Amino acid sequence: MPSTPIRNAARTAGYVLDDAQLAAAEHLESLLKRLATDTRRRPRGGAHGAYLWGPVGRGKTWLLDRFHALAGGPRFHFHEFYRALHAEVWARTGTPDAMDRALDALLGDTRVLCFDELHLHDAGDAMLLSRALRTMLGRGVILVATSNYPPQGLLPDPLFHELAEPLIALLEAELDVLPVDGPVDYRGLRLLDGAPVTPGWRGGSALVPGSARQLADAGLLPPSPREAVEVALGGGRSVRALRAAAGVVWFDFTGLCAAPVSALDMLSLAERFGRWVVTDVVPFAECPVNNQQRFVSLVDVLYDRDLPLVLTARRPVDELLAVPAGRPAPPDLGRAASRLRQLRQTAHMSEST
Repeated sequence: MPSTPIRNAARTAGYVLDDAQLAAAEHLESLLKRLATDTRRRPRGGAHGAYLWGPVGRGKTWLLDRFHALAGGPRFHFHEFYRALHAEVWARTGTPDAMDRALDALLGDTRVLCFDELHLHDAGDAMLLSRALRTMLGRGVILVATSNYPPQGLLPDPLFHELAEPLIALLEAELDVLPVDGPVDYRGLRLLDGAPVTPGWRGGSALVPGSARQLADAGLLPPSPREAVEVALGGGRSVRALRAAAGVVWFDFTGLCAAPVSALDMLSLAERFGRWVVTDVVPFAECPVNNQQRFVSLVDVLYDRDLPLVLTARRPVDELLAVPAGRPAPPDLGRAASRLRQLRQTAHMSEST
């Protein structure tokens, strides 16, 4: 392996790493060298992994993916990991070694784990994840994680923040905490790069105002009322879709985001449908914060799986997601906005244009 594989990958891709990215790349390359030269489960010397945090669009996931391609081992998005961990622990409720056995099922004897977009807004998540990471690190697993939050910013709600303090202390003691917080949002710079439309996330679009003609131009025939169907979520629950057929699912924004649908439900649906249409997205200034949070969770899930999303709305993305000062907003709204700006945005004044 070359001594600077991540920096080499950046040069090959035509990227010039900023100072924060360069420092993170050097740390990750040092960790790769330790893994390659010391075959023990946990190499001696240095921290037991790295925690890369910073605002959206700073290259954290790119750095993680380059490390993962070289180090191997499992790579999870937070939603996927938490869903799988919860299911495995729940299946072993009442047994004294439930966490150990759950991690055996999830990770086997893996030496390295990559974890993208660690974020905590739920007290139960914090306690379960704290147990899991303590067990993993105790086994000698090397962890590399990304987050939009510094460790002290996890579970920011002052009513529950103390429940995350054991996890925060563990992260700060065991991992190199590396800010990847340069001044440039590189994701934003690539929005108008002239790249061809791809089948995945960037092959999606945001249509304003989202006329039937625009949908037809995108190869999407609007569903008729008789096509509406209840889509099973598990546990006897369901959510109503305007259409669910041939790998494409259509939802009305309010029908999906006002329903009691969790991020884990979104993940389950994304495993079943490869293309999504969400019509009549309500401006965030006009809808409850719970509806906003479900939409943010949907964007996270679809973006991580690189599934195309087509939206129809009355306003462009930046106006659509604007929340008036003094009103509550989802904690990860900025990340969702950055991702939605990657969709092709098409504006027509009316259906007749």
